Amino acid sequence: MNKITLPEDCAKQWEILLLLISSEEKKIDRTSDTEIDTMGYFLKNEGVSRILAQWLQQMQLTYARQTIDTDTPLKCDNVSLIWRQRGNEKFRSNLFEDSYRCYTRSVMYANQGGPMYPLALANRSAALLKLKRFEECMADVTLAIAQGYPLEQQHKLLLRRADCHIELGSISKAKEAIAAATKHASTLSLPAAHFSEFEKNIKILQQKLEVLKDVPQIREDILPDCFKGLNENFNAASNVLKLRRSEVAGRHVIVKEATRRGDVMFSEEPYAWVTLPNEEAVCDGCCRGQINIVPCSECSRSGYCSEECRARAADSYHQWECAGARAELFPTIGIAHLALRVLLVGAHEGFPKVPQKGANPTTASALFACYSDIDDIEIYKQGTPPFYRMFNLVTNFDKMNNTDYIQYALTATLLTLYLENFTSFFEYLPSRVPYPLSASELRLFASAIILRSMGQLVCNGHATLSLCTVEEGNSRTLTEREVRRATAIYPSAAMMNHSCDPNIINTFHNNRLIVRCSRELSEGAELLNCYGPHRAREPTQHRRTQLRAQYMFTCNCDACTDTERVDFVLLFTAYACQSCKGPVLRTGRKAHCQQCQADFHLQRALATIDRADEMLAEAERAVTVDERCEKAHASFRLKQQVWHRHHASLRAAADHLARLYADVGEFNKSVELIKHNIQTLEYQFGSFSVEVAHELRKLSDVMLERIMRSAHNPDYGDWCLETHKILKKAVQLMELNYGSWEGLVKRLREQEAFVAAMVADSHSLDYSDNVHRNLHYNLKI
Repeated sequence: MNKITLPEDCAKQWEILLLLISSEEKKIDRTSDTEIDTMGYFLKNEGVSRILAQWLQQMQLTYARQTIDTDTPLKCDNVSLIWRQRGNEKFRSNLFEDSYRCYTRSVMYANQGGPMYPLALANRSAALLKLKRFEECMADVTLAIAQGYPLEQQHKLLLRRADCHIELGSISKAKEAIAAATKHASTLSLPAAHFSEFEKNIKILQQKLEVLKDVPQIREDILPDCFKGLNENFNAASNVLKLRRSEVAGRHVIVKEATRRGDVMFSEEPYAWVTLPNEEAVCDGCCRGQINIVPCSECSRSGYCSEECRARAADSYHQWECAGARAELFPTIGIAHLALRVLLVGAHEGFPKVPQKGANPTTASALFACYSDIDDIEIYKQGTPPFYRMFNLVTNFDKMNNTDYIQYALTATLLTLYLENFTSFFEYLPSRVPYPLSASELRLFASAIILRSMGQLVCNGHATLSLCTVEEGNSRTLTEREVRRATAIYPSAAMMNHSCDPNIINTFHNNRLIVRCSRELSEGAELLNCYGPHRAREPTQHRRTQLRAQYMFTCNCDACTDTERVDFVLLFTAYACQSCKGPVLRTGRKAHCQQCQADFHLQRALATIDRADEMLAEAERAVTVDERCEKAHASFRLKQQVWHRHHASLRAAADHLARLYADVGEFNKSVELIKHNIQTLEYQFGSFSVEVAHELRKLSDVMLERIMRSAHNPDYGDWCLETHKILKKAVQLMELNYGSWEGLVKRLREQEAFVAAMVADSHSLDYSDNVHRNLHYNLKI
């Protein structure tokens, strides 16, 4: 292979390259080799190294230096100017969100230290002020001034800062900012017209100050503590947890005393993590979402929430990753990026001395052996170097497919060549290893760490999730979706074994993992996580196949061995028996009722569904609102005749109809449909599940709209009480599943307080218990 030509999709190119090389190397089974032996072989393989080095070089030539009018991985003031001009056009058109996005692109591409950077920051601060993002506006103002924004224009930024302080209710800081703006303006020779405009703006701000009252500052998010405090013998774990080892379960976690739903079992920062491609801006330094980006000073591919986060990242790992980010290397290699980060984090913290007294390893093999020869329970004590916990996670290389293992080794070789040829990492590494290893042994040690980490991450990695809320046009309801911000490794939480019916909930605050109990646990119970396949979402055989493929074990959890409920999830794709309304499961071309064993006319049912879909399409084309609702309802009724009441598609149809009713003001009908969906979701996922939480939030929004539009309705009092009840439950479930720090939870709390005030201020409501008992819907939670 003398020349490698990159297609447009570099990830596909890398996949093909791996297949070609691994097909030649798979003749020897290397899964029983140590990481040192494996990497020793590949690093000495000149043919493989030459191919991989050539590919890296082409990545650098193709991507790292590419510049078009609107994008470049490098800094480019011309590209920055184009985006700033586009932002100005959007701003003049009052499209402030669009202008903000353009200005952010301008900030990303501008050369730091050059004239475009402070101009882009200043323009973005104007958009932020319009968007009422006052804290971020002030941060941009401060940074623009620090980066050399023209002195003759700085008084405008100082006024902007004063306006932000006023909006935030900070009187003293607002006065200081106005004074600073006035003092700076006095040093300028402003034209008469400009000075008159400045004085006018000062008067406007002073008038706003006269009617302003100090507003209490919003508290920073307070994270929950571990139940009964932190465990000295189990890092980042609750005092009620114990780490044990057995032949059957391996290392696993039990509770030493009874716990309640919501109790925090782990609160753990990751050993290492990397952000994933995402539509929302995520800080590459702390994983905070929805940030006002401060870019890397060298590339346009990495962004941070603050200069402090940027400095920490640059010092610890980004200095070694910047060249790869510019070359689009990390999106191409997937999980291997996190494996590289594990090496870089270990180097930044300094690899620890081995615990064996008198040991003085001078080879990579000896150092690995010492790090492995350790008590894998004792290393979880607080104060033990975190590297030990990371290093001693399982890899499952001995159970892995040989081709997969070789491809991991080839990727580790690639990353070693990257560090060697495009960074100065190997000049830095000797000072971070506590033993005198030769240059070749250090290279072998680093590559073996990367290979080992890949195996560990496949078995132990977590995706950090956050909640994204989307408004759908003029709809009365919102749609939420979970987004993956990052992939991370949490060595302590990784000690939990799998169950397809877990008893914990994972929540994330930035990159911190907070694990809560999802139900009450008795003393001695094992704490169980779900590695992906869940009993409520997939049949047993599918779950077991997935777990065997990725984690190399056959699941024998209660959900997989309970023969009476082994096909529980199939109920949610079942038809309805025409005789008894019981579930009918389709097996090939035949189907029969699970309860009365009656035959089921499958073709007739499918024809009815087709007719219902045609009717729904007619509803979408209907001219009048009444006709649209009528046809959509008729379509839903047909589907009710065919699908079992818990069918997932029937839920989707009900949701569509509920949104339509809410949009046209038929709130009672919308409420009833959402309530029915809540009941079926409770049956499938459990009363405290995230699925029920989202549906409760949707129900609360429709109920709020109903009471806001129906103040004179005779049922208004009961509706207010019911809405308050639903909102309280929505807050409880959302907080359990996502944490009190999520924006949606904060919004729900504000709505709950608002409705509580409505109830308290109303003199027409009957506060007796009968009101609550007579509510026509009672949540089963």
